[in-house]
Amino acid sequence: MRALIVYSKEGHVQELAKGLSEVLKRGSCQVQLLEADAKEASPISGAPYDLVIFGSPTLGFLGGKIAEDLTATSTRLTRLEGKNAAAFVTSKLFGTAKSLKAVMSLLEKQGAMVQDFAALQSPSDVEHFGARLLKLMGR
Repeated sequence: MRALIVYSKEGHVQELAKGLSEVLKRGSCQVQLLEADAKEASPISGAPYDLVIFGSPTLGFLGGKIAEDLTATSTRLTRLEGKNAAAFVTSKLFGTAKSLKAVMSLLEKQGAMVQDFAALQSPSDVEHFGARLLKLMGR
């Protein structure tokens, strides 16, 4: 199985993405990490991947917003139609669910099928989410 994890530079999402990558690698997956970049313009093909994962911090005073760099990068992804996908956001007191829905919407607009999602805060959250994704993919 091959997975692509696209994550925002904002917040501590990079730590969560790297942790998730390690969990998936232990499950015999090949993982590519891609830091979102709003300034880059070249297309990214989703064709080689079995699973595409997006990660963003929960932003805004009451939450509910997601990182602009992830939104910009999502428009560069191609060939996601029918692909399995997952989404995660950092956990916050307010607005986490709204932010999670926004990240899932980015994937669904590209034709991907969101199979799982999570609000992550700790390494243990990452482990549990990674285990669910491995199970989802038959690992």
